[in-house]
Amino acid sequence: MNNPLLILCGGRSSRMGSPKQLLQYAGQTLISRQTANALPHRPVWLAADNARYPDTDGAIYLPDQLPDKQGALSAISPALELAKQQGFSGLYVLSCDTLLLPENVIARLNSLQNTDIFAQGITALQDGEQLLPLLAHWSVAVSGSLKNAVDSGNKRVQFFVKSQPFQTVPMPENWSALCNFNTPEEFERAVQAA
Repeated sequence: MNNPLLILCGGRSSRMGSPKQLLQYAGQTLISRQTANALPHRPVWLAADNARYPDTDGAIYLPDQLPDKQGALSAISPALELAKQQGFSGLYVLSCDTLLLPENVIARLNSLQNTDIFAQGITALQDGEQLLPLLAHWSVAVSGSLKNAVDSGNKRVQFFVKSQPFQTVPMPENWSALCNFNTPEEFERAVQAA
């Protein structure tokens, strides 16, 4: 049973000036491209904080744990609970601000799927010194501690990840420019690099 993919697509995109998930690349919005790539292989869940997007048929929209865009942990927590309830061992997490295709990221993460930490903690891509916990596999084993962290007001993703068993997979060098764009200029650079 292939673990689901959670696409984080409910952020404010304030520095971008328009919703990142609706940016156009290769004739599609980022969110429809990511959804279409993953759906043949696994369930796709969208953490969109009550928004709905075109061309995402087949994906399931999930609520955040907390209202009003309170961060990635609030989005991941209910998805991890649902994955646990449905008998999955974990959840792949992908932030929507990437030109990387989900199945390529998942294949990279799966290089460590036979480790104890993959089964019990968080396996994330790493770009040089930068840990990328929003391009990662989260085990359902951390669902309880994640819910407690969100309930207690912790919104810091890196802090939470480092409090759990975690391991990293080096990101290929040519992927670095394709992720984590926050301004129109950064997005344009990512498109050029792609």
